[in-house]
Amino acid sequence: MIKERFSQLVATMSPRDRALFMGLVLLVYGSVLGGFWWFGKGILRDTHSRVSDEEQTLATLSGLASDQATAAADVERIESELKKHAGTDLSTFVEKAAQKIGVSTSLQVRERETAEDGNLQSKTYSVEVQKVTLQQVKDFLFELESNGYPLKITGARFKTTTQAGIKVLNVSLDVTAYKLLEVAAVTP
Repeated sequence: MIKERFSQLVATMSPRDRALFMGLVLLVYGSVLGGFWWFGKGILRDTHSRVSDEEQTLATLSGLASDQATAAADVERIESELKKHAGTDLSTFVEKAAQKIGVSTSLQVRERETAEDGNLQSKTYSVEVQKVTLQQVKDFLFELESNGYPLKITGARFKTTTQAGIKVLNVSLDVTAYKLLEVAAVTP
């Protein structure tokens, strides 16, 4: 019915009006198609942008997951190292190292402070060795650092004196030892 009326309307038009009408129809048709093309292109560009953003987010998350897995492995390794020496006090460890080097008679170890951070406890000690040679100091420091005990030498002071014509050292070390605390399981 609409098609018949449209055909009658076009048939009754003059050739000039018919050409103008067909031009108008083609213009509207082209504008609608161009609008759809422009709109579709915008949607496609927006979709590509969102996909690109999501790919960047995925890459970032993958990197963070990898970093987290590495950190978790490091934590497990460090915890196992801390557990190996859980039963040995730093003063006992230092005394054994001093005996091995032969400077235990001039050794003093005093605990200064204790701090806790989560399940990690750190104790700072003052370690003093009197009237030792430079070689003994080097051997003592090597013995402390190389046995895997969880410690960190945070400060050192050396004072040179002469004893019986031989230069000897008085050494004061600030040593921090670390210990893993057992965390009590929380029951609901």
